[in-house]
Amino acid sequence: TFNRHPRSLTKNIQIPFLITPKEKFKLLDEWGLDLCILANFNQSFANLSAQAFCEEILKKRLGIREVVTSSSFRFGKDRTGDIELLKKQDISVKVIKLLKVKDEVVSSTLIRNLIKQAKLKEAVIFLGRDFSVLGKVIPGEKRGRVLGYPTANLKVVYPLNLPGGVYAVRAEVNGKEYNGLSNIGFRPTFNGSAEHPTMEVHLFNFAGDLYNQKIRIVFKKKIRNEIDFSKNKSLLLKQIRKDKEKAKKILATADTRRCHSEALAEESLFSKKYGIATSAQRVDSQ
Repeated sequence: TFNRHPRSLTKNIQIPFLITPKEKFKLLDEWGLDLCILANFNQSFANLSAQAFCEEILKKRLGIREVVTSSSFRFGKDRTGDIELLKKQDISVKVIKLLKVKDEVVSSTLIRNLIKQAKLKEAVIFLGRDFSVLGKVIPGEKRGRVLGYPTANLKVVYPLNLPGGVYAVRAEVNGKEYNGLSNIGFRPTFNGSAEHPTMEVHLFNFAGDLYNQKIRIVFKKKIRNEIDFSKNKSLLLKQIRKDKEKAKKILATADTRRCHSEALAEESLFSKKYGIATSAQRVDSQ
């Protein structure tokens, strides 16, 4: 796996992670993978020809004897490498069918597009779990506390792909789960900057100090778009109350978020179907 999406370098466009590499390692560990190599996708790596990638990386450095992939697999500079090239390099190839759900091919691009449109329920179908982000609580301006709705301001470790607005969420804090509201956006009511979107969370029935803690926010449903109350801030409190009541109703009927291991246990049928080992206990990165 790569430390960045290839197109973020080759096309100079920002493509957000669905999960961080560290979280990916944890998932793969639960799935029983022996080894995961994190490659630094830099310009030198991107310029490797398909032939050089086979000879220098796959064969000489890694000693690869078999590759399990789909028929559409391409690799090397300008994506010139394919299954036939692997075979010519005496590398055995096991071709598997692309995984489909409801006649749609499961792909990170599809999932990102669903999340970008806040279609969270649909994204779960292809992701196998609720979309979530991990963030560190940083100091804020304490406006929420003054309003009676204290919020935790989060610095997330990768770019958010969600559109701005208010969401019903569940938060994982020190092994406990809390319902809450999250606002993603530019805080127009308080002269927020369009260059610096923020993410803040109000947890229901929580009392305590969260500063410098890492918490996971699980997004269940978008409630509304961001609204500018700068001309009538008295309406802001009324809207927050409405949002909170709506979130409570959504979260009362929402499925409890499946943990990674539960989601992967269901997906183990995939590994059995294609003969992928699931007995190992360790994942390494290099």
